[in-house]
Amino acid sequence: MDDLRTVLTSVFQVFALIGFGWAYARWRKPDLQGLLQLSMQLFIPCLAFVSIYDTRVAPSLLLTAGVCTVIQIGAGLLFGWGALRLLGLGRRRELLLPISFVNAANLAFPLVLANFGQDGLSLGVVCYIVMSVLVYTAGVFILHGGARPTAALREPALWGALLAVVIRLLRIDPPAGVLDPARLAAQAAVPVMLVLFGDSLSRARMADLRPSVTAAFLRYATGAIGLAVALPLLKPQGLTRQVLIFYALLPSAMVTALLAQRAGRDPEAVASTVTLTTLAGLLILPVLLAWLT
Repeated sequence: MDDLRTVLTSVFQVFALIGFGWAYARWRKPDLQGLLQLSMQLFIPCLAFVSIYDTRVAPSLLLTAGVCTVIQIGAGLLFGWGALRLLGLGRRRELLLPISFVNAANLAFPLVLANFGQDGLSLGVVCYIVMSVLVYTAGVFILHGGARPTAALREPALWGALLAVVIRLLRIDPPAGVLDPARLAAQAAVPVMLVLFGDSLSRARMADLRPSVTAAFLRYATGAIGLAVALPLLKPQGLTRQVLIFYALLPSAMVTALLAQRAGRDPEAVASTVTLTTLAGLLILPVLLAWLT
């Protein structure tokens, strides 16, 4: 009963804050670019650093999370490409991004923290970093025909996590209180990300729904296919298994719409897919979390 209450409370809090961000953006139409930059360059890197530095999860399990994420994305790209071709949407390669890349931070982090704890969040951070690197390499390659690895290397969260790994490997023990500012900044990441996600959703415009509905269905279908491949292969157990199942069935990432816009490849269809998968997540995620916990 307590687990169910935690699930329902966390889902309500997350989607309520997203709703507040959406409503405020529709009402006031603020320019939150500065807050977005602050979140991406300070709050999220601090969250990545603190999560990896403080984790009690074995390095082998963090590696398992990374490999599973690669398999998950590969399943989305491969089976998504095949399904789009069969459905006559083979030229709509921009739809492969919302099919394959999930909302690994804004929506995922607060739900993982509430339902799986700090160690679960450490695994989630690994999934997010792998997702970020691949969306700026494989994802950009799909849109432009050429990858941009330097964009992935400029991802601050990647360097925050790597710094934590180096400190742990070298067994450096910072003096008491030195890391408290980073932990405080990390606490700000979650609510800020949710408000920013609501703001992004408010700017999404629903386009021709046929390709978007198809891509939204494939997001969850390929997630299940990826799990069918990764779970028997990697055999994760306990908390690791729970977090990886959760990540495989998340809604699409909003960054995919931004990349499609930069590439001039129908960002409205991609944004519509993100919106539809997020609305579906309002029903899917509580059931999924209740089952996992």
